[in-house]
Order: sequence, then C-alpha cells, then structure tokens
Amino acid sequence: MASQESGELFVDPKVAKPMVAACDAWIGELKLMVVLSERLSDVKGMGTLESGRALADKFAKKAIGGEDSLEKSLDSHIAVVKEMRAYFQACIDRYESVDTENAAAHGRLEILE
Repeated sequence: MASQESGELFVDPKVAKPMVAACDAWIGELKLMVVLSERLSDVKGMGTLESGRALADKFAKKAIGGEDSLEKSLDSHIAVVKEMRAYFQACIDRYESVDTENAAAHGRLEILE
C-alpha cells in the first residue's frame, strides 16, 4: 500500500516474507552464475596468430574482468536484489516493532468495570 502524501511504499509482512525468501534464492542463483561464468573466460580455438590470441582475450574479458563483462553485470544484479531484500526485511522488522510496541501498550491498560 502506498502513501501518496509521504511517497513511501508499504508492504504487508505476509507479502514481504516470501519476497525476502525469493530474493535470497535469486541471490544464490546469481552467485552461482558468477562462479560458472569463470568457465567462459577460458576461450580456446582461436589459433596461434596474434589476431586469434587477441580475439580470444577479447572474448574472455566479455566473461570476466572486462568493463562490460558478464561478471560485472551479474554483480550489479546481485547488488540490486540485495537492496530489494533489505527493503522487504525492513518492512517486516518495522511491522514487528510496531506490533510489539502496541502489545506492550495494550498490556499496560487497565480494564475498569
């Protein structure tokens, strides 16, 4: 539920908890892809000429170590999913904190007959 006045977004904990789990799972998958992408940097079959070695190096850097490598792209995705996970966890924590405060406040109330 969004509050248009404050510009904040609120997520029900019943929705946020599965989202945290989904983010954890996706982060695990992305990290595995980073590890597996190292295999792509072992480029062979381009020949022994200097141009072939240069091409092999160029393709290797597309996987790992280059400016626009798969590794960097995956790391960027991991960072975004970690931010999403932190937000969903904060929604859960905030809800639980308010719930605890409300329970404590209600426990201090006296019922008059």
